[in-house]
Amino acid sequence: MFARIKAKLPGPKASAFWVGVTSLVGVYRYNKLESRKRMDYYCQRASHVANETIGSLDVPRKVHVYIAVPMGELGTRKARQHWEKYILPVFAAGALDYELTLVNDIETEPNGVERVVRGGVHERIAQEIREQRRKLLEAQEGNEQLRLWREAIETRKRENEARKLKKRMEDEPGMSVLELWKPQEYPHMMDIVAVGRETWVEAINGVSEGAVGSLNMQVPQELPRLKSESARSEGPPEAPLHIVNYDRFDDNSLVALPAVAYISHENLAGWASVPQRIYNFFHDQQNVDLYARQALQVVYESTKRKPRDVAELEETGKDEEQLGGWKDQEPLEVVVDKRVADQIQIYDTQNDSAPFK
Repeated sequence: MFARIKAKLPGPKASAFWVGVTSLVGVYRYNKLESRKRMDYYCQRASHVANETIGSLDVPRKVHVYIAVPMGELGTRKARQHWEKYILPVFAAGALDYELTLVNDIETEPNGVERVVRGGVHERIAQEIREQRRKLLEAQEGNEQLRLWREAIETRKRENEARKLKKRMEDEPGMSVLELWKPQEYPHMMDIVAVGRETWVEAINGVSEGAVGSLNMQVPQELPRLKSESARSEGPPEAPLHIVNYDRFDDNSLVALPAVAYISHENLAGWASVPQRIYNFFHDQQNVDLYARQALQVVYESTKRKPRDVAELEETGKDEEQLGGWKDQEPLEVVVDKRVADQIQIYDTQNDSAPFK
């Protein structure tokens, strides 16, 4: 009897195989349960913010999340997955409203190779702060001409966009549903959440340039209305561009600056990172602890503080530059004006300073 039972049992190699498979499945299931438990912990802490009451005239807090292409990638897919997996659940639990901007500027070189163009986050943030400064100048007494110039520039831009669309469609463009519906603008400058080291550096540099850089605006050239006009305009030289001089009205005082939060993204790229990615697949709890905790610091506005010094701005997230995706890449450097460094605030994402409730 025992001989018959023994004959039906799997051999040593088969037993070892199934023991290994069962162990891996068990480790993976434990990792999923433990990761979910830890995420629930941070979401529960964030939910206390969602339960707080606000005044009837107050606007719910909102942040602007910027995600650039991680080093070693050609798109924002992995960065967006990182955002959705580790950061978004905590923001949702804390009822923190957000605006998400994925910056994916790619250009194709003459040899056909695609290349990521850096600086998109920098330029967008700098432009937003410059616009705030311009509006403050336009609201001052005696600066009516600035407002009129801005209206003229915006009208010219709308006309040019309509003519570009007309050329593409070979017809008069109609107003789309998206043009009819416009979301209500947030009344304040939104704080900035930078995901990843490269986004952090561009965000800090963009805030600095926007706060102290030139405000002058260039009036765009008017595009021709028709193809026949375009043909006739090839001969005569273009009229010189007009510059609207905002700087002569500017007293160089700093406006209120948005606080900036850094949330790390240790993007693993290349064959050398395969062992670490396999380890993370079976042991992801430490990533939940790291990223969800950082997201929690943003949910609690009380974690905002002044940086200790410029060196803290320069060193934040610098360890990401040791990852494989940064190999043969020119590292980004923080360039911040001293006045901005003295006034800017950051979120204390490197510590768990959010209150326990």
